[in-house]
Amino acid sequence: MAPWSDDRVWDAVDDWRWIPPGARRERTDEWDLAVTPGSYALTYVYDFRVDDPRRTDERLLALQERIVALGGTGARLQVTPRSRPADLPDRLARRGYRPREDAEVLVFDLRDDRGGPRLPAFPEPEGIEVREVLSEADYRHFTRLGTEIFGDPAPSPETGSQFLSAFQEQIRAVGHSDRFLAWDGPIPIGRGGLERAGPVARLWGSGVLPNHRHRGAYGAIVRVRCRSVVDRGAEIALVIARTGTSGPILKRHGFRRVGTVSIWEIRF
Repeated sequence: MAPWSDDRVWDAVDDWRWIPPGARRERTDEWDLAVTPGSYALTYVYDFRVDDPRRTDERLLALQERIVALGGTGARLQVTPRSRPADLPDRLARRGYRPREDAEVLVFDLRDDRGGPRLPAFPEPEGIEVREVLSEADYRHFTRLGTEIFGDPAPSPETGSQFLSAFQEQIRAVGHSDRFLAWDGPIPIGRGGLERAGPVARLWGSGVLPNHRHRGAYGAIVRVRCRSVVDRGAEIALVIARTGTSGPILKRHGFRRVGTVSIWEIRF
């Protein structure tokens, strides 16, 4: 099977949106935004494209007005090579946006030349086991680790209840959650999520507690997720990885760099 072209990978990036339960969403020809609910109170903006550079500042102001009208208190805008105009980062900086993070788009081909399964060659770590999240107790460990590893804000009770209901419904419907925990004996030390979109396995939310890093847990989480989805027809594993942490690990184990995306943030 031929490797995916860069253009096809960017199509997959364009299709990847985080739209949490309860979000207010608005899609136009110029942007796709989701105002997150409750304590998050941010707006994620994807696919910002204004063909006439002379109208960019006007449209950025209109975007901000729509976000405020929908209840947002800030925005995180994703810039990719397909964002327009080409000088969008400079324009965002002039409007008060600050660069939050740069990330690499990395891809691993889960099929060999003959279409057979192919997995990244992470070694099996000693004393660490990765298991899928199937219980409410483990789900709460998964959520807590997101806060401890990444500093994610805790959702409001209402939003947290919606997340939990979505998790429970997925378990009932398909028997799996596509969320995984790494365990050191009885202690959950790392986590990683997965979302399958046709032939694309989107790997998200991967991390390990600082005191448990450099033992192979991160690689084990990546490999188990790839193994879980390759038999369901996935052709690639797609990651938007932090350049200074997960990115180097993945590239050392066969993930290919396609390009970069950046996140720009503003608070109103």
